[in-house]
Amino acid sequence: MLHLLCWMEDLFFGTGNASLPLFNGMVTFLCMAVVCALLADLLKIRNRVYWVLMGCLLISFPMMAALFSYMFTSHPYMIGLVMMTLSAWLICRESPWWAKVCAVLLGAASVGVYQAYLSILLAVLLISDIMELRAEESIRSVLRRAGIQALCVAGVLLVYFAVNRLFLIKFGVEMTSYQGLDRMGVMSPGTFLERCGKAYRVFLSPDRDTGADMYPGTLRLLYGLQLGMTGLLAVRRVFRTAKKSPGHGVLLALLFLLIPLGCNFIYVMSEEVHGLMVFGQAMQFVLLIALLDELDGSAFRGRQAVSLAASLVLAVTSVMFARFDNQCYLKETLQQQEAMSYYTTLITRIKSHEGYTPETEICFVNDLTNPDPTIYDLEEMSFIHLNLYGRSTTEFIHSYKEYFIRRWNGFEANWYWGEDPEAWPEVQAMPAYPADGSIQTVNGVLIVK
Repeated sequence: MLHLLCWMEDLFFGTGNASLPLFNGMVTFLCMAVVCALLADLLKIRNRVYWVLMGCLLISFPMMAALFSYMFTSHPYMIGLVMMTLSAWLICRESPWWAKVCAVLLGAASVGVYQAYLSILLAVLLISDIMELRAEESIRSVLRRAGIQALCVAGVLLVYFAVNRLFLIKFGVEMTSYQGLDRMGVMSPGTFLERCGKAYRVFLSPDRDTGADMYPGTLRLLYGLQLGMTGLLAVRRVFRTAKKSPGHGVLLALLFLLIPLGCNFIYVMSEEVHGLMVFGQAMQFVLLIALLDELDGSAFRGRQAVSLAASLVLAVTSVMFARFDNQCYLKETLQQQEAMSYYTTLITRIKSHEGYTPETEICFVNDLTNPDPTIYDLEEMSFIHLNLYGRSTTEFIHSYKEYFIRRWNGFEANWYWGEDPEAWPEVQAMPAYPADGSIQTVNGVLIVK
């Protein structure tokens, strides 16, 4: 589905897809505005301050920084997010059968864009059920709504797997193993329970020092405050409901207990989780905002103080998110500049090597086994572990080096793709770059070790 969206963009504009920060960024922001509008309408959030807070939190959530590290596909990913949110909106509203079918097709298309979006669907459905559940509503009506939602989610998965299987068969290909896509959702019952436990653990204590680390420094404290406020409002809501109807109180408590699983369902789906996969976690903020908006309409005497305190925590969190995002962007910018400088020097040495011509085949060996000690690895930004931004400068320089040299240094090299030269005795005897003798011609190939 992601390739289809990129193909449609190519067809519409008549030019290929590219990393366009201004255009792709505007489309991304527009899509996020649509997502926020759909969530606000679905959850009946009336306070405009909360609209602003929700928009600020979702657009600054570090998953967006991870998304922009793949700038050339940021807008198709966001279109997929809009489709999933619209799917949840249609599923939760009272609508005819054809609207439910549209919701299933939209959800399946969104999962086709990115499987991790299933967490968003589950989280939004749970939050909607929490906000809709009232003691005056019959248990039968509650179970009927839950049954319809379960059927729709099952329909999303069935349509996705069916269409995906048809395409694989038609084109004679296999699912890519990249980031565990071919194994997503495939597990034993024991593994399933273990991963469910991990989803709850991550909810209570978010990942540290991994590609999904969203809360470095003070952000972890703010997360704890937000989680505590959500917990208190949840307990209040459950007790008030249970006083009117114990059965409804139990159902509501169950829904709240499922929130960690819904928001972090990606940890159940996949063993490999990174920053781009965890946007479902941002739905925790949406739940708190929905509960605060409901509190504002109640007779609770301390509602203004609670609302002010929670709004302050959420506002500071969004500012901290934005600052962290910019630290990620700064690190990547500095690494890019350092890589350009590094390869400019290397290209100069290659072109200055005796016997070099544009037709000379070039091969890099020993990329990270014996790294260049003169590379500065930006130790002051070592706290950043978010996907892609967590790489050291050494890793950055040696990632996609052929593409980088051509794109950013304008050097169209004639790369050698024959047998691995690392086993050649002459290459093994060479010193590592940048030492003298680290660039030599061996068997007609210019070796850079």
